[in-house]
Amino acid sequence: MANKQAYARKLIYAVMAVLLSISSATAQGGMDSLKSGFENPPENARPRVWWHWMNGNITKEGIKLDLTWMHKIGLGGFQTFDAALSTPQVVKKRLIYMTPEWKDAFKYATTLANQYGLEEAIAGSPGWSETGGPWVQPSQGMKKYVWSKTYVEGGEPFTGRLAHPPSNTGAFQNIGIQDALSSRREGKAIPQFYADSVVVAYRRPATDIPLQSLHPTITSSGGTLDAAMLTDGDLEKTVGVPIPPVG
Repeated sequence: MANKQAYARKLIYAVMAVLLSISSATAQGGMDSLKSGFENPPENARPRVWWHWMNGNITKEGIKLDLTWMHKIGLGGFQTFDAALSTPQVVKKRLIYMTPEWKDAFKYATTLANQYGLEEAIAGSPGWSETGGPWVQPSQGMKKYVWSKTYVEGGEPFTGRLAHPPSNTGAFQNIGIQDALSSRREGKAIPQFYADSVVVAYRRPATDIPLQSLHPTITSSGGTLDAAMLTDGDLEKTVGVPIPPVG
C-alpha cells in the first residue's frame, strides 16, 4: 500500500511538473510574441504621418530622402498635404500645385512609396481650402444652413413676404468671413450662393414670448446698452463695454 501511495505521489508530481513547464512555455511564448509584435508591428499597426509639401519647395531628391527615412524608421505610411502659408522659397525652382512639374514629382513620390510598401493618403484639398478651390462652383461647394423668423396670426390666410435669411458667405448666419488668412483674398471676389430650402410653420407655445415685447432694460458698469441689439438677429453688429475704473 505504501509503495502504491508513493508511486501515486510521484505520478502527481510528474503531472504537475509537466503542466507547470507547459504553462511556463506558453507564457514565455506569449511574452516573446508580444515583444516581437511591438518591435516589428504589422503594417496595419504602424503609425502614419502628415507629409507637408510647403509652398512648392519640392525636389525629387528631397522626396527620396523623406520617403527613405520614413521606410527606415518603420512608418506605415503618410498623408500628402500641399500647403503654403508664408513659407519662403528654399529650392531653386518652386513646383506650383498641379503644374506638369508638380504632377511628375507627385507621381515619383507615389511610385517610390509603393516600392517601399508605404500607404499613401492624399488630403482633400490644396492649402487650407477645406476641400475646395477656384475650380469648385459655389453651388457645389460646402454650405451652411441659415434661417429667419416671421410671426403671423394663426387661423387665417397669410399673404406677404417672409423675412429673408442671411445670404452672405461666412461661418454662421450673417457673420462674414473671419479668417486669419483672409487678407490673402484682397482683390478677389468672395464666392456667393443662396437657395431656398424649406418653410416650416408651427404653432408657437403660449410661453414663447418675444424678448423685445417685454421691453427689457440693460444696465452695466460701462454705461447704457441698446437692448434691441440682443434680438435683432444681427451677429455682426457689436458694441464695446468700457472697463470702469478700479474702485
